[in-house]
Amino acid sequence: MSRRRPLIAITMGDPAGIGGEVTLKALAAFPKSSLSRYVIVGGFDYLNQLTKIFKIKISLTQIQANEDVHRLRGQAGVLDLGGAEKVEMGKVSAACGVAAVDYIYEASKLALRGEVQAIVTAPISKEAIHQGGCVFPGHTELLAHLSKTKSFAMMMVGGPFKIVLQSIHVALKDSVRFVTPALVGEKLDLTHRSLRQWFGLSHPRIAVAGVNPHAGENGAFGKEEIKILRPVIAKYQRKGWKVSGPHPPDTLYYWASQGKYDAVLCMNHDQGLIPFKLLAFENGVNMTLGLPYVRTSPDHGTAFDIAGKGIAKPHSMIAAIRLAEKLAG
Repeated sequence: MSRRRPLIAITMGDPAGIGGEVTLKALAAFPKSSLSRYVIVGGFDYLNQLTKIFKIKISLTQIQANEDVHRLRGQAGVLDLGGAEKVEMGKVSAACGVAAVDYIYEASKLALRGEVQAIVTAPISKEAIHQGGCVFPGHTELLAHLSKTKSFAMMMVGGPFKIVLQSIHVALKDSVRFVTPALVGEKLDLTHRSLRQWFGLSHPRIAVAGVNPHAGENGAFGKEEIKILRPVIAKYQRKGWKVSGPHPPDTLYYWASQGKYDAVLCMNHDQGLIPFKLLAFENGVNMTLGLPYVRTSPDHGTAFDIAGKGIAKPHSMIAAIRLAEKLAG
């Protein structure tokens, strides 16, 4: 007996951005027979309008909030929450921020109840959700809150890389506060467990990036490597883990791109995202570690500058959906 394919919830993201467009284009690229495995959480009328404006060949079925999301047959479902009635494409607005957060809340409920096996999230505007009253920095922190997850991390998957961020959406001057023995150990535990669980790596090779230029040059440019990173890495090496570092960040990503490591734990957002997006921009995926369900997203933002023009490429959304299916299958 064949295993039932997972049901995936896809949040529409900020209605004024490209989330709806890339979601529809991505699903249109999949076989029609597979569409019943996807439920878009968003605005039905809005998405239907996009299919006509951009001539996207896909059939959508409207689902009300109290209906069974499993009743689909050969069509993609839209769990209709509205919220996109008066959208000015490419513009930040509190109304769109509220709608985007509503979609995330509903998808989280579906996942926590086991009605869907994974969530794929289209991009939101952090400015818009904050204008709408959301206090969380972004998707990762909000989903962790909704699922009562205390230990979580962002992993970027794409091209030659799997990159985990020690700190995420904080100012650069504040990011060093997250480089403590306890927090670095937490991220190493999450990374090691996830590489084993999701990617089948029994003895994953994890490289830890330094905080400072040249990984501190033995204390000349900072002491975090000596006081914090080296002792934590040594602790995990004594457990038999293949953890190395701290490595100079300016050369580490070259060796990671050559396959020397299975994953990199980097010390702040841009330290990891700049090399990642350079080499994996169109097919990169953001994956949240630690949640009780699978969550992925494309690695780009709302792209307000091209929203509504019909030119957004769905490659990263396709990759995010495929990775979610693989991990949840």
